[in-house]
Amino acid sequence: MQKYINYDLNHTIIDLVSWFSSYIKDEPTMKRQKFLLRFIVALFSMSMIACSSDDEVNLNLRITIENQFVNLPSNVSVFFKVEDLAGNGVANLNEADFNIYENGNLVSEFEAVRKIQPNEQVFDYNIILVLDLSGSVLSGESLTSLQNASKSFIDEVMPSNAEPSSEAIKTEIWWFDGAENLKLLAPASNNSDELKAAIDEISPSMSSDNSTNLYGAVIQTVEVATQRLTQTRQQDEIGSSAVVIFTDGTDQANRATKGQALEAVNKADSDISFYTIGLGGEIDESVLSSIGKTSFVSALNIGELLEKFSEIGDLISGRANSFYLLEYCSPKRSGNNQLTIEVVKGSLKGSANTLFDASNFNGSCNLQ
Repeated sequence: MQKYINYDLNHTIIDLVSWFSSYIKDEPTMKRQKFLLRFIVALFSMSMIACSSDDEVNLNLRITIENQFVNLPSNVSVFFKVEDLAGNGVANLNEADFNIYENGNLVSEFEAVRKIQPNEQVFDYNIILVLDLSGSVLSGESLTSLQNASKSFIDEVMPSNAEPSSEAIKTEIWWFDGAENLKLLAPASNNSDELKAAIDEISPSMSSDNSTNLYGAVIQTVEVATQRLTQTRQQDEIGSSAVVIFTDGTDQANRATKGQALEAVNKADSDISFYTIGLGGEIDESVLSSIGKTSFVSALNIGELLEKFSEIGDLISGRANSFYLLEYCSPKRSGNNQLTIEVVKGSLKGSANTLFDASNFNGSCNLQ
């Protein structure tokens, strides 16, 4: 709202300048000077109002309404996500962090019973973990290190059974070597023990191609992530996916080009985030940072990565837990009405608007 006020104010000032110039051009010099002084003071005051308003409104959160429902007697439900301007999910908001407005007026909790809470009932978050099991990894101590790091990553990103998102977040594990196609190591699961058991089963005998088909693996992983999103949406649920790739080298197989891999990432659905974890001195950091456009970390040995998993885990958890469900009993009883959801959390602020029809609403609403 404020940006439109300031836009109109700026145009008003421009119109006033034009009018003033034409008005005083035929006036005596002394009179023009008096007019000019008063005019400058007026413009300065208006500019200060505009600047003050801009300072007061520092919108640094983005609220996206994913779905909404209206049911009699007067129930309004809105499913939405909250992100910062970098696209990172904002988790752990509680009811006190939200304000609800109808047609610009704050809706009192005394007028309308409401609930705002994290919600996973209509949400799936799929993590596709992809492991580089080329010859350089499967030989020597690198395999044990990769297994330990992968299990630590699982522990970091997968919620415990007691957490609200435990049913919503699932991880599946794939691997690649120099062969043409990705290979499934573990199907999607929200059970950390099952996932870590599958990682323990990795052995040097699994691979028959010591090369590294990194670019081909990236392209195929985007396809897997896209399929998961499609499946979720076909069930009338909201979904997001995270692609997480562990690799210790560069593409050697030449089955696909770097350009094709980056094109697949850049054209991927906006609900797919990309993370790359590079290990050792043979990686091409510029390529991996382009593939891991959400986050890329690297280290000379896997032990150094353990402390960085927390950062990626926070990003994934934040995105997965950034979805909220608003349910409330509207006091409106007719007509089309504007609903505004506002978040105010410390220095963070953002809002979003939507419309709902209150025809035939009555006062017998309750929330289960």
